[in-house]
Amino acid sequence: TPVAIDFPGTADGAKALLGEFLKPNADRPGLTRALKPTAADYAAVFEGDKATKAATAYEKLWNDPRAVIGADPANSELVMWAAKTDELKSWTGEANHFPGGYKNVAQHLKSGLTMYRWKFVKPGEKLGMAYDGLVYVNGHWAWFPKPWRAVGERKEMPPAPMPGAPVGPTPTVPVTR
Repeated sequence: TPVAIDFPGTADGAKALLGEFLKPNADRPGLTRALKPTAADYAAVFEGDKATKAATAYEKLWNDPRAVIGADPANSELVMWAAKTDELKSWTGEANHFPGGYKNVAQHLKSGLTMYRWKFVKPGEKLGMAYDGLVYVNGHWAWFPKPWRAVGERKEMPPAPMPGAPVGPTPTVPVTR
């Protein structure tokens, strides 16, 4: 059964939505899947052919069952920042709280949208599990994490795993003949 996420397209709505992930019995995979963008969402967020490029790149994320927004149960607090796409383009407002990759991708984001970045942290701490790319578009919330990777705008940024992917060396599997 799909999880319904019906929160207003405001900062308070974003906080309420993200707060759902912190609930002890939250259906985090269901909540995450409910944020999957539609083709119209990609077209509303990305300029020109970058919309198709992003949709293709994000398919890998959406097909990976490990790609789930979540946090250690001890990380019970939400810290959130918001930046309009024009602020990301000029690196003003709260843009400095966003990953540096946004400097490279901002030119490919449509104006007038608000992007959200957040962390789930332990009480009183500043470090925790960080996410970005939440947008209210076409009347609903959608998630576009690390959009610079999706549109190929890395510029000297090392590759890193998508959210939910294990960190560390890639395990090797013995080959038998």
